[in-house]
Amino acid sequence: MKSIFFIALISSFCFNSHAQGWWQTEPVSLIQTNLRETDSDLDPDALIAWMKKFPANTLLFSFGGIVAHYPTQVNYHYKSDYLPAGKDLVGDVLRLAHQSRIRVIGRYDFSRTRKEVYDAHPEWFYTKKDGGPVTDDNGLYTTCINGGYYNGIAMEILTEALGKYDADGYFFNWFGNNRFDYKGESIGLCHCAACEKKFRENYGRAIPDTADKQYEEFIYQSAMDVAKKIGVLIHEKQPHALFMTYISEATDALVTEADFYKNRSLPQWIYTASEAVNSERNSRPDKMIVSLVMPYQELKYRFGTVAGAGLRTLLYQNLAQGTFPAFVVLGTMDQPDKTALNAVQPVFRFYEKHKAEFLKQESAARVILYTTPAPLSNRYSNDYRGFYKLLTQLHVPFKVTDKVDGIKKEDIDLVIIPNSSTPDALKSYIESGGAVLIAGTTQPNFIAEKPVRVWQNTTPSYMRIADHALFPSLKQTDIIYCEGQYLEFDSIINSPVTFIPPGQFGPPDKVSDLKNITRKPGLLINHIGKGQLAFIPWRIGDLYYRFGNDKHRLFVADLIDDLLPGHQRQLTTNAHASVEISLMKQKERKRSLLHLVNMSGHSTNTFFDAIEMKNISVRLQGKYKKAVLLDGGQNISATIDGNATRFTIPVLKEYAAVVLYE
Repeated sequence: MKSIFFIALISSFCFNSHAQGWWQTEPVSLIQTNLRETDSDLDPDALIAWMKKFPANTLLFSFGGIVAHYPTQVNYHYKSDYLPAGKDLVGDVLRLAHQSRIRVIGRYDFSRTRKEVYDAHPEWFYTKKDGGPVTDDNGLYTTCINGGYYNGIAMEILTEALGKYDADGYFFNWFGNNRFDYKGESIGLCHCAACEKKFRENYGRAIPDTADKQYEEFIYQSAMDVAKKIGVLIHEKQPHALFMTYISEATDALVTEADFYKNRSLPQWIYTASEAVNSERNSRPDKMIVSLVMPYQELKYRFGTVAGAGLRTLLYQNLAQGTFPAFVVLGTMDQPDKTALNAVQPVFRFYEKHKAEFLKQESAARVILYTTPAPLSNRYSNDYRGFYKLLTQLHVPFKVTDKVDGIKKEDIDLVIIPNSSTPDALKSYIESGGAVLIAGTTQPNFIAEKPVRVWQNTTPSYMRIADHALFPSLKQTDIIYCEGQYLEFDSIINSPVTFIPPGQFGPPDKVSDLKNITRKPGLLINHIGKGQLAFIPWRIGDLYYRFGNDKHRLFVADLIDDLLPGHQRQLTTNAHASVEISLMKQKERKRSLLHLVNMSGHSTNTFFDAIEMKNISVRLQGKYKKAVLLDGGQNISATIDGNATRFTIPVLKEYAAVVLYE
């Protein structure tokens, strides 16, 4: 009877959410163990005991690909030399995990394999322009997404696993043709016969030496084609299992990584987790978003971890944007540097205590930051990141999305487009009364003015504030500096901001006196139907990302306030600019969650403990009956003020969430 009960329990555990998928209905807290080949003899009992104690309820566990941690029978798939005879590590971990109601997602990496496979089938592999293969220091050869390994052997390996194991999901690392190796060095584009043939069929030419728009589309679609095959196979064999990797199509879940790697360009991008989750959740609300927090100083230093306060910040950013804590370790839990695991454990314990409160959140923000769709997304551009940083520091709740079709002014107050093309779908939104702010040197749609030319370098130039009524925060200055590109238009009368062309900047005796008055606009405002479109024809987002000048921030802040309905922001607060605030709603429960992440501990390129803040006042649009601090359940006084609610958060340490009941 006991064994029958156990089978029924596991069956219920694995299939109870078939209609939607368990990843859409259950709170998840995830640990990924990137096993080394030498870890094949680890103790499964100790691993699962650690997972329960930590605690985390989902284990992303290495199955195979480069190295199999189970006795595989597939040709060209190699069992770890460190797997003891007769041992099936994957099977043992799955059995013990499911007994403890821990989900297991199997990890595969088909991006590399052994020389024996290359020698037998060189046509399956990534090929440099000179015809040579791509190898690494481990003697592994890089495969091609269009070759026979991905499209044949990988499917055989996956089919074997789907027949042997009842995993809860499958994840595929380093998916597709990444053009940089683990050292960060470029390996160029693949020129294998399969790629050349497919590219020529699609575009009528050979693969270029460097990636262009057509190549980006080609390699993106190539990854999609293989992902679709994998998705179909998984869902046919195990309908309850999820499929996830780093791409957004044909998957149940999309994976991103959040890190502070030392080789990232400065200034340090401290919103690495929140930006990824914000953009992916709002662009693809039907998918689970997995933001893996990486503790490493860099991939070259997998045993050296960054400051624990920074890692906690990234995990709290995950929670604040509507996903869950997910953390990566190399090998077993017996880490040579235990500071990272000790640092993040409080976040997992907090989430375990309150995990039911985080389910089914969606953004309640009324401002959209638009990003262009993959494969040519602008998400990594300075222009985009400048606005992301600026809006966060201004505490303007916003959601990032690459989909603006069908948005209505009743739901969205403002759409911001950083230096990219204007979607045609926005025309009806503007005409019905919506507002759009565009910044950059990409000519926007829907405006009557025609550009004259693009200045590639305006250094050193300025923008003159001609209308201080529009920019009250800049009443003590008549100019703000500008450099880089500027899209010049014909001179117009009464432009609120005008361009001051480059002048002499040194020696001091010869510096320009700024008397060169022009009517070249630094801002165009067009009324279209019932709405309006404001266009900043210079790259203010790029400037703010790189230099953080307060005049640029105040310029945009005043312009946003002018464009918003009734000149009222959705949220106003006295919180410090280092506090990241997001507003989420839970429709079924008729309530909202206001998240605050305290990033005051960030300094240049490291993190210290956050500075405790007190008495943070908030005025939020909407009438709420009650406000409760999530941790501790403390009621805080909420007062209705017209169409808004006022309340004060008594203390903010590293993170706080306020539950607001309608």
